[in-house]
Amino acid sequence: MKISSCKPQHGSYLELILESGAVYEIHRDIAMMYDLMNIEDISEETLVKMLFDNDVRRAYHRALYLLEKQSYSYHMLFLKLSNNYDYVVCYEVMDRLTKLGVINDWEYAENAARRAAEIKLYGPRRIRQILYQKGIPKTVIDKTVSEYVSAEYQTEQIIQLLNKKYSRMLDDKEDRKKIEKCKAALVRMGYGFTPIAAALKLYFENEES
Repeated sequence: MKISSCKPQHGSYLELILESGAVYEIHRDIAMMYDLMNIEDISEETLVKMLFDNDVRRAYHRALYLLEKQSYSYHMLFLKLSNNYDYVVCYEVMDRLTKLGVINDWEYAENAARRAAEIKLYGPRRIRQILYQKGIPKTVIDKTVSEYVSAEYQTEQIIQLLNKKYSRMLDDKEDRKKIEKCKAALVRMGYGFTPIAAALKLYFENEES
């Protein structure tokens, strides 16, 4: 394919125009890789590869920009990039970021779970749901959530919640309606029935003492 012109456009990009009338924006770094300024013809195979490399470069720098703003799981960032780039380009970028350690689902899951448990005081079921929604693989979720499933840990967390958030609902231990409402709220927070019952028992014993 005949190249009609290749000239600077805006910023770091060149405008490549083919004899067919097709126009492309090519980054200077990619143009140098393919020596665009010094050739008059380009094969279709080379053009396809060059455009792929050009898209990968754009997507890669887009990903780095997004990661400066917040952390992402592999799944979340892939979906974000796929709004503007082909899946093949997205996979190439994500593979590079993963090899560099910039994307690490284990680290992301640990941090997300810790925030959910320590700040939100969520239980293991809710933490599991959050990680699932972020696209974290099941094996990573299982390992991460295992730190928060013990009955002792859940009971301690629930007691914190009872003191901070639900004490007004528990001013009368004979008011079964309020107690059941409190239990339902704790289930929605991600806790199991056994630790909820244990925590309520301890809560009322402490109140009496």
